[in-house]
Amino acid sequence: MESSADLPIVSGAGVDGEDFGRGPLVGPAPTLSPFPELWTVTRAELRRTVRSARALLLLLVYGTFTVLAGLVVAALTRGIEQQLDPTAAVQARSGLLALLVGGDEGALRALSGLPILVPLVFRLTLVFLPLYVALLGFDQLSSEVGSRSVRYLVVRSRRSSIVLGKFAAQALVLAVLVGVVVGGLFLAAGLRADLEDPAGYAAMAARFWGAGMTLALAYLALTTLASSITSTPAGSLFTNLGFLLAFWALDLIGSRAEIGHRMTGQPSWGEPVKWLSPSAYASGLLGPSSSTVTSMVAYLCFAAVFLAAAWAAFRVRDV
Repeated sequence: MESSADLPIVSGAGVDGEDFGRGPLVGPAPTLSPFPELWTVTRAELRRTVRSARALLLLLVYGTFTVLAGLVVAALTRGIEQQLDPTAAVQARSGLLALLVGGDEGALRALSGLPILVPLVFRLTLVFLPLYVALLGFDQLSSEVGSRSVRYLVVRSRRSSIVLGKFAAQALVLAVLVGVVVGGLFLAAGLRADLEDPAGYAAMAARFWGAGMTLALAYLALTTLASSITSTPAGSLFTNLGFLLAFWALDLIGSRAEIGHRMTGQPSWGEPVKWLSPSAYASGLLGPSSSTVTSMVAYLCFAAVFLAAAWAAFRVRDV
């Protein structure tokens, strides 16, 4: 007879990957050390996410959007190059990049060696990446809290392991999704251009992937927070979208105040507000190495804060 202490840790996918409903699971407090316990939860959640059609659907949607954005940008840049002489075309390219990075000279130098298609399309994908992240993981915890199936999990594993395990599993899925999109973008742009330094180009692709992933991790942690404070998937999704709108509003208020300061010379109280929003650090991901590292660290800090809040909220919940 198998004792309750020997029963496997369970997850939203069931007992060691099987479905719930095959009998109640009871047992003492967690008996595994934190890391094996975290890996068990991560593995089960990863299996559940991969089996779901949602991840594949979001990859197709994200990839299709990137392709369409690339086609539009390629058509526009090709039209500019055909209508202008080479000198004017170079100036137009510099103007587009300056608009993209706010006139940062270091960022312009960092991006000058890339096909213009890459930074323009990548920046567009960063705008919509938080929404894709929300759609991927909005029901991390709330679906199990709402159905009460999470009770079978909390009696055998630490709540911190549940939160971090589900976050880690979806982070792995996002790493593949962002890698496919960024790799496809660089490959498509590289085939159209005459690359002088393929190794450097590949290094830039890895850098862009890392930059996109840190942004994705911050918003995934925000999704975990939204899911930890709600009891239904629909409530999690709407709460997550509310968070996104609030942060975008902070970025908009701060950016408008900053523009007003530049035009009038009068400082505004609203300028520092933008730095409370993750959106404010997206442009830095396209800048020189120092700026990219600063933005990546900022996103990792946001991720840590959101995850800590998610753990604190889930820790005191009555499940």
